[in-house]
Amino acid sequence: MINTANITRKGATSYMGWSETSTMIDVPAIEWRLIKVIEVMPTIKLLPNELQAQLTNIYAERLTYVPPLTIAPISDLCKLNDDTVNASKNIWRVEIRGASHIIGLSVHYFDGVISRGGRDGGNHHMFTLTEGEYIIEMLTCADGEWLRGMQFITNMGRCSVIYGSLEGVPVISRSKGGILVGLTTSTKKHPEWDYLVTSVNGIWRRDFIRSVPKEDDVYSDYFGARTESGTGFNDRALIGNSSSMQVSGVEIWSGVDIDGIQFTYTDTKNGQGEKIKSVLHGASGGSHHKFELREGEYIVSISGRYTDRFLTQLCFGTNRGRTSDICGGGTGRSFSTSAPMDKLGRYYRLQYILGKCDNSRLNGVMFAWTPDLS
Repeated sequence: MINTANITRKGATSYMGWSETSTMIDVPAIEWRLIKVIEVMPTIKLLPNELQAQLTNIYAERLTYVPPLTIAPISDLCKLNDDTVNASKNIWRVEIRGASHIIGLSVHYFDGVISRGGRDGGNHHMFTLTEGEYIIEMLTCADGEWLRGMQFITNMGRCSVIYGSLEGVPVISRSKGGILVGLTTSTKKHPEWDYLVTSVNGIWRRDFIRSVPKEDDVYSDYFGARTESGTGFNDRALIGNSSSMQVSGVEIWSGVDIDGIQFTYTDTKNGQGEKIKSVLHGASGGSHHKFELREGEYIVSISGRYTDRFLTQLCFGTNRGRTSDICGGGTGRSFSTSAPMDKLGRYYRLQYILGKCDNSRLNGVMFAWTPDLS
């Protein structure tokens, strides 16, 4: 049995014990003394040096920078804003400022702190997270000097719009097991338009959530126009976090170039068979080609060609050895990409595509491979 009481201690000669306590007792002065604190140290300092080093490394590894953070000498025309100091906080929303160029980025945290990189001006956009929602992927596109576009994907499978334009090469940034907790934003003074953002690095924390949806997915290289700007698209917005959504058909319109492409996705969960079509990426000019996949069949390879402006040829291959028509005229540089394999030797499958297009052509694409969980 535990005895509890509210006790007022007073110096006295009584030696009463706990069994004799009441709401007020006298306590002998010899039972307490004044202690002077002369030094305070972290609890970790009480551990052996080797264990201290291990814990320090574990703590440091909880943060990663993707893309890798490389800091060049800062000139008078450049500025850098680093959110590492806020890495223990959770992001509430991200503010994007700009139009055809990204002018500024601000990260708003749940505790009211706001970290601002770049400058004010242009159009203002807000991407706000709900309770329990975190950014797990970031798509950026730079033209070699300036950041032109970006997009955020969350652990709930939600995609922001693509802010700006995808001029340059699209890059997916993420850290396995990590959530975005801040940005390192670099800006430089433009000769005409004041300061613009040149690059952004994500700061990712890996000790907050147990698992990140679709973190085992693999992205191919980007194939297509590098300097041509286009309207960005990402079919992840249709797929979300689903592992049961599969490509069941591909339609291609082509002449000399690939005019447009459209995917049909089928949800195989619980035998539903619900189909959904992506929007047409590009245009519907030229010859129409349709490639329907059979039950248990999925795409494991893609080959084609591209120029500095457009994709000019595409061909899809499946796990059953079938191939689609060779679509397009076939000028430009050739490319080929295949699905990776898992530890059991099973091929990943093509789950969706992302890239950029204009009103008449498909400019470029990336392919997202996901493990076959069937």
